[in-house]
Amino acid sequence: MQKINLAMLDDARSAAPLPALTVKTAASRVGLSPALSHILQHVRRERDSLQTGEAEGQIVSSDQIATLIREVAQRLGFELTSYEIDEVMAQIEREQKPFGVLQPLVDDPEVSDIIVSDYSKIAVQQGRRNITTDYSFPDQSSYENFVERLLMRAGATYSTKKPIADGMIGSLARVHAVHSCMCEGGPYLTIRLNRFRSVSVDNLIESGAAPAEVFSYLQAIIEGGQTVLVVGEVGTGKTTLVRALASGIGSDESILVIEDTPEIKLEHPQARYITTRESNSDGAGRITPAECIRAGMRMAMNRIIFGEMRDAEAAEAFIDVCASGHPGLSTIHAKSAAEAITRLELFLGRAQKGVSRTVIIDQIATAVQVIVFVDICRISGRRRIMQVREIGPVADGVLRSRDLFQYHHGITPGWRVLSRVSAHREVLEAAGVNLSEMNSPIELSITGQFKEAISRHLHQ
Repeated sequence: MQKINLAMLDDARSAAPLPALTVKTAASRVGLSPALSHILQHVRRERDSLQTGEAEGQIVSSDQIATLIREVAQRLGFELTSYEIDEVMAQIEREQKPFGVLQPLVDDPEVSDIIVSDYSKIAVQQGRRNITTDYSFPDQSSYENFVERLLMRAGATYSTKKPIADGMIGSLARVHAVHSCMCEGGPYLTIRLNRFRSVSVDNLIESGAAPAEVFSYLQAIIEGGQTVLVVGEVGTGKTTLVRALASGIGSDESILVIEDTPEIKLEHPQARYITTRESNSDGAGRITPAECIRAGMRMAMNRIIFGEMRDAEAAEAFIDVCASGHPGLSTIHAKSAAEAITRLELFLGRAQKGVSRTVIIDQIATAVQVIVFVDICRISGRRRIMQVREIGPVADGVLRSRDLFQYHHGITPGWRVLSRVSAHREVLEAAGVNLSEMNSPIELSITGQFKEAISRHLHQ
């Protein structure tokens, strides 16, 4: 059989062209040539047969893999250089890691999301910036197999009948996939990475989310049995903040956590978890957030943590349970504290048709005591608590509120104390928190400022 030298073949690279903005913290990775991809497929099959045949339970060594690559190439009529053998070897080694080709991106602490459009289009988010990478799967078939394996690990699956899937891999990654029948190219894969396996308020203070004074106020509010709503856009750290604040709930209180995708895991002896469920391919079996909340009312809970209010039914159920005396924590998508109140009004108005706006805002005032708005700082790229607002009573048909803390952009990160009067003075005093004694602005510690300066310098 005639030998083919791959170096003489047209190098039909399938990776996307190099973008102007690439990931600085990870080395470049491009896809294999079509010929090497063909060899890789055969090597995978023969390697798997070695692992499941007589040698079951044994690890196939690097020397065995290298020999297998040469034998497969020779059988297919290819003559490989040492560099090409190393390329195939490196690809196999990457695939054997938990996240395969994407493992270096998962390991990069600056990456919050990995976004894959097809086998050769992989991007990441760093501080809400979308950055194209040079990473690529060997071919479309490898990518589709990877997505299916990843969904299996996340306890999910997708098909043409049920083309959208969500799942969690431990507490590290939330996986969202859209089947190619619904999109151009595809499948679409989005991996949200949770950088805090377990998170405390101290972790967030150290990361620069806000200074200790702001968190001491929030901890006192939580410990005092008030309901807090965390507001922000996608990827701003809402769930992480909820987990940290929940760590201050007393060990003698029963917590019920309700989510559609289980992300909130608490190190608490009395925490229980309920997950909503979408209907199956036959349209049956759906369990709504509102049904879970109503079930929680009969589960002897002291606190409710609701992952996210996405629709009218869920918002009404959460507001109702909190207004009835069960303190809660939840999140909602909005661009400010004021917009969060508007969205709540909209949700409740849809759920309670014909009810006056005065009644609706009175429900909100009764159920929610504090709103915390989080966002990405446009200067540092860090997740910050931007605004803390107390919700007051309704007077003359108007929902009263006051801002206590406000983040401002400056040479150094700082938080202004906008009001030193709180509606929860007794709760704060019991926790030893005195707003009148706080400096304004409150800046990060010297250590925190130094870490941020170093981080910005390294990533410029």
